[in-house]
Amino acid sequence: MAVAFSGGKDSLLLSLALRELGVPIVCIAVDMGYEADWGRRVAALGERSHLPVEVIDVRRGIVAEEQEDRQRISRSLRALEVIQPGATPCTHCYNVKVAALENAVRAHDVSTVAFEHHRTDAMASLVKEALMYVDRWDRGHPVFVRDHFSELVAQLRREAEAPPDAEHALTDRITELVHTDIVDTDEPPRQPLNRDNPGITAVRPLFFVDEILIAEMVANRLADVEGPGCGHGLTANYLTPREMVHYRVLQAAHHPWFDAHLQRLLMHGIDAQGRARLEARRRRIALLGDQYKPGINKS
Repeated sequence: MAVAFSGGKDSLLLSLALRELGVPIVCIAVDMGYEADWGRRVAALGERSHLPVEVIDVRRGIVAEEQEDRQRISRSLRALEVIQPGATPCTHCYNVKVAALENAVRAHDVSTVAFEHHRTDAMASLVKEALMYVDRWDRGHPVFVRDHFSELVAQLRREAEAPPDAEHALTDRITELVHTDIVDTDEPPRQPLNRDNPGITAVRPLFFVDEILIAEMVANRLADVEGPGCGHGLTANYLTPREMVHYRVLQAAHHPWFDAHLQRLLMHGIDAQGRARLEARRRRIALLGDQYKPGINKS
C-alpha cells in the first residue's frame, strides 16, 4: 500500500499505525516546490521514523509516463504561478498531486493509496459543501465572496455553541440538504483516486478518528512533524472555505450534540462500501454553476 505522505501529524501517525499493523507501505511525498527545503525535511523525517519515504519533485524530472498527464501537471503548475490574490490554489494543487501520486503508485505496482484525512476533515468538507449551496441559492450569491461565506461560518459557530434546545436555523438547513441527497462529504473512506482513469483506490483509514485524538497521540509520543498548510503563498493569507469551517467551527468550542449530529449527517452519505453516494466534488459545478467558485484561474 502507498501512503500520501506530507510529514504532518496525520500522515505520520497513519504511516506508523499501518506499519505496526504489519501492512507493507511506501510513503510518497509530492513536493510542489513551495518551500525549497520541504522535500529534504520530509525525507529526513522518514529516516528518523524508519519509514520508506519517496519524494516526488513535480518541478524537476519526469513524474508522469503519459504525455497527457505531463501536460496536465504543467498546465496546473503554470496556473499556480499566476493565480490571483483572493482565490485559492487548491484545485490546481490537487490536480498536480493526483497525477503525480497516480504515476508513482503505478510505478510501485500497488493499487491502493492511503490518505490521512480523519473524521474532522470529512465533517468539514460536508459542511463546506452545504454552506456553499446555502450561499449560492438561499442567499442568492452567484459568485463566491469570502466575506459572505465567512458570515455563514460565523452563524454556524454560534449555533454550534448554543444548547440543543436553542434555534438552529442554519444547522437545520444543512440537515435538510444532506437528507434530501443534495450534499455530502468529498472525503469518504473509499473512492477512486482518479475516476477518469480508474484502477487505483484512495482509502482513508483514519475516517472514524477525531483530530483531537490524533493531536493528543502525536503530542505524547511523537515530535518534529511538519506544520499544517501546503506552503503556497496565498494559503498563508487566506483560509480556504473548508479551513474556515475546520478552524472556526469544528476546532472551536461546541456542544456535544453538534458533534454527534454532524456524525450522523456524515454517515448518511456513505454507502455500505464506504463510498460517498453523491460525490460532492464532482457535482459541485453542476450544483453551483461554473462561475461560483473563482479558485480556478482560467488564464
